[in-house]
Amino acid sequence: MKLSPSRPQTAVYAAIALLLLVFVVVLPAAGVFETPSINPFDGETSEAVVVTVEETAREQTAAGVTVVSERIGVRLDGGETVTVERQVAGDDAFAIKVEPGDNVLVTAYEAGDDTVYFIADRLRTFPLWALGAVFAAAVVLIGRWRGVWSLVGLAASFLVIVRFIVPAILSGMSPLAATLIGASVIMTTTLVLAHGANRKTGAALVGTVLSLLLAVLLATFAVDVTALTGLAGDQEATLELLSGGSIDARGVLLGGIIIGALGVLDDVTATQSSAVFELRRANPLLGAGELFARGLNVGRDHIASTVNTLVLAYAGAALPLIVILSVQPEPLGLLINREQITTEIVRTLVGSIGIVAAVPITTGIAALAAGALEADDEPA
Repeated sequence: MKLSPSRPQTAVYAAIALLLLVFVVVLPAAGVFETPSINPFDGETSEAVVVTVEETAREQTAAGVTVVSERIGVRLDGGETVTVERQVAGDDAFAIKVEPGDNVLVTAYEAGDDTVYFIADRLRTFPLWALGAVFAAAVVLIGRWRGVWSLVGLAASFLVIVRFIVPAILSGMSPLAATLIGASVIMTTTLVLAHGANRKTGAALVGTVLSLLLAVLLATFAVDVTALTGLAGDQEATLELLSGGSIDARGVLLGGIIIGALGVLDDVTATQSSAVFELRRANPLLGAGELFARGLNVGRDHIASTVNTLVLAYAGAALPLIVILSVQPEPLGLLINREQITTEIVRTLVGSIGIVAAVPITTGIAALAAGALEADDEPA
């Protein structure tokens, strides 16, 4: 006679909810993390609408560049209208060209006795929400209730990152430790919420833990042996400058590698575990050995596609860097020694090794769990 899974599943979901409550609500509210401000201007940014754009001067420099002086009237979110004085070079690709009616972000900071305003960026809230709504609708339409729960898991991951991992790093905790703790919460909540509290999720979770630990060891070794500083890019260097060196740049690099690997490992381990339990469902007479062999066949195809996906994802993110390096006079054998490109290679290889290892590890765990079931037990 089978026991009803409702009670243990309810307990698991309650534990997940409590775990999230502690990490995204209780700890931040208790003031555990003291996060200093690293705003170089100590300014405040608000939404605004461009009201007027007036050209006050136009001159040409000795280099032949036309510089336009502008006086821009913007109405702040509170209703106050202020003036932004600025100069824009005609060939400045970074200048934000604005017209009356444009929605922008305006930052104000104190300069002596005066308040200076400048246009920081465009306001993109509406298109972002619209794109997010399309994404959510597609997930729910195709995935139905699984899709709904996957979105809940996505929201939980985001909250853990912004409410625990980031504040913990800013408050002085080791970035590696903060990321490992946060990753543990993320992998537990996302797998359970997206795939349910059952045996195959448990197998996927154990496989993810073991594979991630291997990835952490490999990442630590790779960063050490390649002597990476974690300051290869502009964003990393900016964080180092604004924090005054109080944040461990190499730890942040390791944390980023771990989070990136975790996102792919969740997919691989869940798929492998699901494949093994579906094989068990299709043929309850299959033993652990046969389940492992057949599940591994599925995993080999998964490895080929997922590793390629990971490489393309990192290549897409680093495409501007790749383009810049491709036109350098140095040969490829020398270019790969540049820290910017070495960092991306390490990210890709560590993540790929984690994926490759996750397939046999998770398949073996799932095969043991599914093979141990009685013939009339429900596999999932």
